[in-house]
Amino acid sequence: MRLPEAFSFACPLKISCGRHALAHLPAALSDCNAHAPLILSASDSVGTHRIKTVVDAFKTTGLTVCLFDRLPDRPAVELIPLLKRVYRDGACDSIIAVGSGSVVDTAKCLNVTVSVGTRGELDLDRLSEMEPGPQRPLILVATPGGNGDEATGYASYGSQRLCSSRLIPAAAFIDPALMGVGADRDVVDGALTALAHAVEAFLDASAGPMCRAYAHTAIALVMHHLPRVLRKQDRKQSLCAVVNGQIAAGCAFFASSPGICHALATGLKAWTDLPPGFLMAILLPHLLEAVGALQVGPVGELLYPMVGTNIFAMTATTLKTPRTIALLWEFLDAINAEISFKVPISLDEAGLTAEQLRHAQDGLGRGALADTVSRTIAGARKGPVFMSDDGVFNATVDP
Repeated sequence: MRLPEAFSFACPLKISCGRHALAHLPAALSDCNAHAPLILSASDSVGTHRIKTVVDAFKTTGLTVCLFDRLPDRPAVELIPLLKRVYRDGACDSIIAVGSGSVVDTAKCLNVTVSVGTRGELDLDRLSEMEPGPQRPLILVATPGGNGDEATGYASYGSQRLCSSRLIPAAAFIDPALMGVGADRDVVDGALTALAHAVEAFLDASAGPMCRAYAHTAIALVMHHLPRVLRKQDRKQSLCAVVNGQIAAGCAFFASSPGICHALATGLKAWTDLPPGFLMAILLPHLLEAVGALQVGPVGELLYPMVGTNIFAMTATTLKTPRTIALLWEFLDAINAEISFKVPISLDEAGLTAEQLRHAQDGLGRGALADTVSRTIAGARKGPVFMSDDGVFNATVDP
C-alpha cells in the first residue's frame, strides 16, 4: 500500500442504510439535539412520493416538521431568503434534504446561511475561512439520480462553486423505499460520474489510505450493481448499492484533488448535451492507458475492487493493468447493451471538435501532467482499440 508523506482525511458523514432506515431519522435528529426539521424536496411527482415516505417516519414521534417541496431542478439561489424566513418562522432547528443535485445544493447553502449568526447572510468570500463553530444539523435522504456530490463539501450557488467542510451533511439515509423510481439516464449519469471520481481519487498519489478505501468501495459497488439496476434485477436493492457507491465516491472525491476526467468533462459540457458522467466515461479508459504507460502499479491495483481477491491474486502482474482497462470497456459495453441512450465510444462520435478539445485542455498542467492529458484526449478521440464489426467492445484480456 502506498502511503504519501503527508495527507489529511476527514469524513464527518454518518451513513444509515437498509430497509426501514428512515424509521431511525427522528432518532438521528434527536442525537443532534434537533426536534423541528425543515424538509426540502423537488416539486415533481417523484418528489411528492418521496416526501410522503419521509414525513411518515415522523407520524408517531410528536415532532413538528416544516415542509417546502417546490424546489426547482436547478440551484435556487433566489429562494434562499424565502427559505430562511420559512426556517425561522417555523422555529426549525435542522434541515432534511430529500433528493439529489440542486435540492441538496440549496439545502447546503441554506444550512450555512441559518448557522452563521443572527444576520444569516452567506459571505461567499469568507466561506472557506469561517471557523467551524456551531452548525445546524443537515441530513441527506439520498435518492437515485445523484452522483456523490451530495456527500461532499461542494455546492453550486448560482454560477459559483462553493467548497467548505461546513457544507458536508451530518448524516445520509439510504432506504429501499425511495429506490423504486428514477430515470435510467440520470441513474447512469450519476453512477458514471461517481465511478470516474472514485478511480481518480484512487490514483491520486497525495491521497491517503482512507481515501483509497472509500474509492475502492465505490468502484466495486458501482461496477457490480449498475448493470443489475438496468436489467431490473432486484432493482431497489441494486439501486441502494449504487447510491452507497456514489456516497463513498463523494467522500473520496472531496478528500482528493479533482482529476483529469473531471476537469475535461467540466470544460467540455458547454459544447455538448451529453451529461458529465457520459463524458467522463469516454475519457476514463484512455486516462488509465495513459497513466498505466507511466505507472503500471497504481492502475493495476484497480483490478482488485473490480474482480475481488481471488482473481486479482491469480492475475499476473504484467496483465493487471490491461485487464483493468479491458474490464472497464466491458462494463461500458454492458451499460450500452441495456440503455437506448448510448454512451458514445469516442469524443469524435460525441460531436466534439479539435478546437473545443484544445480549449478544454488549456491550463490543465504542464510537463508530465500535460502529456497525460494530451494522451487521454488523443485516445478518447479514436475510441476503443479493439472493437468488432458490429460495434461491440472486445477488449478482453484473460488473467
